[in-house]
Amino acid sequence: ALRDLRTAPLESLGLALAVRQLAEEAAARGGLLARIEAPEALPALSPEVEQCFYRVAQEALENVVRHANARWVTVSVRQNDEGLLLEVADDGHGFEEEAAASDYQFGLRGMRERARLIGARLEVLSRPEEGTTIRLFKGGAT
Repeated sequence: ALRDLRTAPLESLGLALAVRQLAEEAAARGGLLARIEAPEALPALSPEVEQCFYRVAQEALENVVRHANARWVTVSVRQNDEGLLLEVADDGHGFEEEAAASDYQFGLRGMRERARLIGARLEVLSRPEEGTTIRLFKGGAT
């Protein structure tokens, strides 16, 4: 069942705290300063939506630690009337999207695919020497 595919942190913490935990662990591994903006809890979301947002946060943070050479990362999870937004931003060296290293590119492709499956929109904003921001938005998320 789909429920069995949910990651343990989602099951025990819910999305907001699970993302906070991911960010704290990534910051510790990468020696980064982390600013985390997440509520204690979010309104109920479907398991598919939670799983997608969690996995995209995980992949984005992994990219920051492995590729960005950043000093800081900001992770934000917000829900309002318009929908659910995840943002992961860093001050690393950024990249030209076409020129991104293949494993990084593969990660971005995976994130886009996950977003597409739940009808969400993924934006990747990156420029050399100006850091990277990854935004995942799902309108009217429930």
